[in-house]
Amino acid sequence: MSKQLTPELLPEALSIAIELKDESSRAVALSNLAKYLPEALLAKALEMMWQIQDPYFRSRALRGLLPYLMKLTITFADWTVMLEVLAYQNRKNLLEELPDICPIILELGDEQAFSDILQAVRDVCAQWP
Repeated sequence: MSKQLTPELLPEALSIAIELKDESSRAVALSNLAKYLPEALLAKALEMMWQIQDPYFRSRALRGLLPYLMKLTITFADWTVMLEVLAYQNRKNLLEELPDICPIILELGDEQAFSDILQAVRDVCAQWP
């Protein structure tokens, strides 16, 4: 953790990020704070991510939160919506997220579900290189 960003300052840092009017800046701030947040604040950051109206900026925020979301209890329905949010990224960014998404897919589905997703990715890449 940064020497300036102590655990005591995390609630204030998150509040400042949430209050940013510019959605792009808010998405970047939420994304960058994610790795430092304990569960309660991570849940708040996820809640605030949903308040971002622009789908691209919402996906940018989610991209930063994604590696840490296994700490939270998230329903299958919510994960489904999150995958739709991630689809607003370009292919390169979405493919970079696969390692973070893998544990989620395996928890909610099984190895066959993950294999099916990988095959779908291969099919898309073959069709549109």
